[in-house]
Amino acid sequence: MNISSRRFLNSTVFGGIALLFATDCCLSASDSIGPAADQDTPNIVIVLTDDLGYGDVSFLNAKSKIKTPHMDTLASQGVWATDAHSPSAICSPTRYALLTGRYAWRGKLRRGVLMPWDEPAIEKGRHTLPGMLRTKGYTTACIGKWHLGFEWPWKGGRKPPVSQIGRGTSKATSDMFDWSKAITGGPLAAGFDYYFGDDVPNFPPFAFIENEQLTCKPVDIDAKSLKSLGKRGYIHGSGPGEEGWTFEKVMPAITTRAVGYIQRHSKNPQPYFLLFSTTSPHTPVVPTKEFQGKSDAGSYGDYVIQTDDAVGQIVQALKTSGTYDNTLLIVTSDNGPEAFTRDLIKSHQHYPAGHLRGMKWDAWEGGHRVPFIASWPKGDIRGGRRIDATLSLTDLFATIAAVVNAPLKKKTGEDSLNILPSLRENKSVRTEMIYHSGSGALGLRQGKWVYLRMGGKQEPDWYKKELEIEPIDAPGLLFDLSADEGEKVNLYHKQTERVKAMEAKLSEIEKSEYSR
Repeated sequence: MNISSRRFLNSTVFGGIALLFATDCCLSASDSIGPAADQDTPNIVIVLTDDLGYGDVSFLNAKSKIKTPHMDTLASQGVWATDAHSPSAICSPTRYALLTGRYAWRGKLRRGVLMPWDEPAIEKGRHTLPGMLRTKGYTTACIGKWHLGFEWPWKGGRKPPVSQIGRGTSKATSDMFDWSKAITGGPLAAGFDYYFGDDVPNFPPFAFIENEQLTCKPVDIDAKSLKSLGKRGYIHGSGPGEEGWTFEKVMPAITTRAVGYIQRHSKNPQPYFLLFSTTSPHTPVVPTKEFQGKSDAGSYGDYVIQTDDAVGQIVQALKTSGTYDNTLLIVTSDNGPEAFTRDLIKSHQHYPAGHLRGMKWDAWEGGHRVPFIASWPKGDIRGGRRIDATLSLTDLFATIAAVVNAPLKKKTGEDSLNILPSLRENKSVRTEMIYHSGSGALGLRQGKWVYLRMGGKQEPDWYKKELEIEPIDAPGLLFDLSADEGEKVNLYHKQTERVKAMEAKLSEIEKSEYSR
């Protein structure tokens, strides 16, 4: 995939805690954690929000009923993209691709997301972004949502059958685990030196995990008691958790941890990489009292404002510590907005995906075209510039490798491109991109053209009328985004030769080991 544009460029641990027992899956037997980089090497912070829609943020959607002043200000100082995409329209595959530079549909995440008590999605031996950065002298941390699986400490060392623990909806109880043992296979196994977070807010365990242990002595929690606290969304069953657990505590806790991490590590000469993975505005929608009633889009809008405030706290921590200018800061989302937010169109005239068709899970643009802001003043990513070049979150792997001058090994970041020319000069690097829906359907983007083997979910009649969408009348979909960014007119029958050519290319990429 546009090979010529990809550049192949020829420790201490968090808090003084020795985590050398954690195997870094990104390192081969001959690799080691590299020396501290020079002082010009940037810190790297990625804020990955959860289900934040293209139309939720006011810098992309002037008609948004939600004001996001912190992201707006950051966009006015850095660069902001109009055509940035998550590699999947759902959560786990996007997180996998971001951390590996490899499309998740090439592995076991072709369809859906991980469910409660699932094993790790990142394969053992797979090179990862934090692991690569460790070889360049970085200390690394993941704070917030993980949703890429763990090796849970089941009693007897064997996972119980689905009949006992459930599938999708958990039936597990605390006595099925040996909590004295480590929860392995998570962020530390993927190359992070430190982890603190709540794996998935609406999954058990309903508790914080720090490194490889729960931070509490777990008790059994009935999902019904938690459901009453969640304003929106499905709670995936019962299971172990912290006594007195509330969903409202999660975002404040992980934001405080992320800010504290920046404050502490900004004092050290060793550069750091922080993945701050927010749990908002994903369900359950639980804005704290401080933010309730602050938007014109109900509790969901309030939760987006709380998310924006968390971004503001990250930016302020960088500026107060004096490291903002030499930090590569990226703020984006893992996919489009959740389907329930369609209600906001009727109730508040707020369009979470803006003018785009579709939402989370969908192959339509609204399912994966996401907000994207980048800032690195010292690296000439600044000036409030608008970027119209096509970008993918999969590209962060090769881009960051270029920033830190890390050679990429063979079969490393197979689907990732270095998009620094796009961020600095708005030059097009990515000319092709695979679209991946939640149901596992693939599509191909080539320049202004989008070919989808299957459409997204069928919108209700009122939604189609609201967006003036024509009904689907063909076995496939083809759109010209330069004339029809809202994907209202299907050109499948009018451009048959283009459809054949794009299907052939999509099949070629799908069957190859990697797209480049």
